Amino acid sequence: MTKLNTLSKLVLICGLATATLGAGSVLAKGDGHKQGHSQARFLLSDRGVEKLNLTDEQQTKLKAIFEAQKTQMKALRGDNKEARKAMREAHKAKMDALLSAATFDENAAKELLNERHEKGEQFGLIKLKTQHQVMQVLNAEQQEKFSKMQKRMGKKKQRKQKD
Repeated sequence: MTKLNTLSKLVLICGLATATLGAGSVLAKGDGHKQGHSQARFLLSDRGVEKLNLTDEQQTKLKAIFEAQKTQMKALRGDNKEARKAMREAHKAKMDALLSAATFDENAAKELLNERHEKGEQFGLIKLKTQHQVMQVLNAEQQEKFSKMQKRMGKKKQRKQKD
């Protein structure tokens, strides 16, 4: 093997590894589990109820929305930790096989990346549907207040990440 050929493969492997790690990062952040959870926790808390002046009916609707989201996320994620671990290991094995093959299989690489992307997309869709439903429960004044609060919380989160 020539040095150029070896270098090309090394660059390709690094690129694939970066893409895979990036996809994992997107999944970790993109599924909305943490953000959706904190949003639900705030809206259902005494503080959220007070700040937005939520009625009992609105609180009941929001509880139902967040419970449905939780159920959907759990179904998509799966209850069985062992099964999730096995899926991760299978994905890693496929990635290892792809990287150690004598020739690079671009279609197999795309398939691996698409598998991860599709699941992240499904989590994102659930999150967006939930946010839409929440906004439909709130009146115009509450929507405006809540949007401002979310922007402030987002800025705080960015500052914490920079530190």
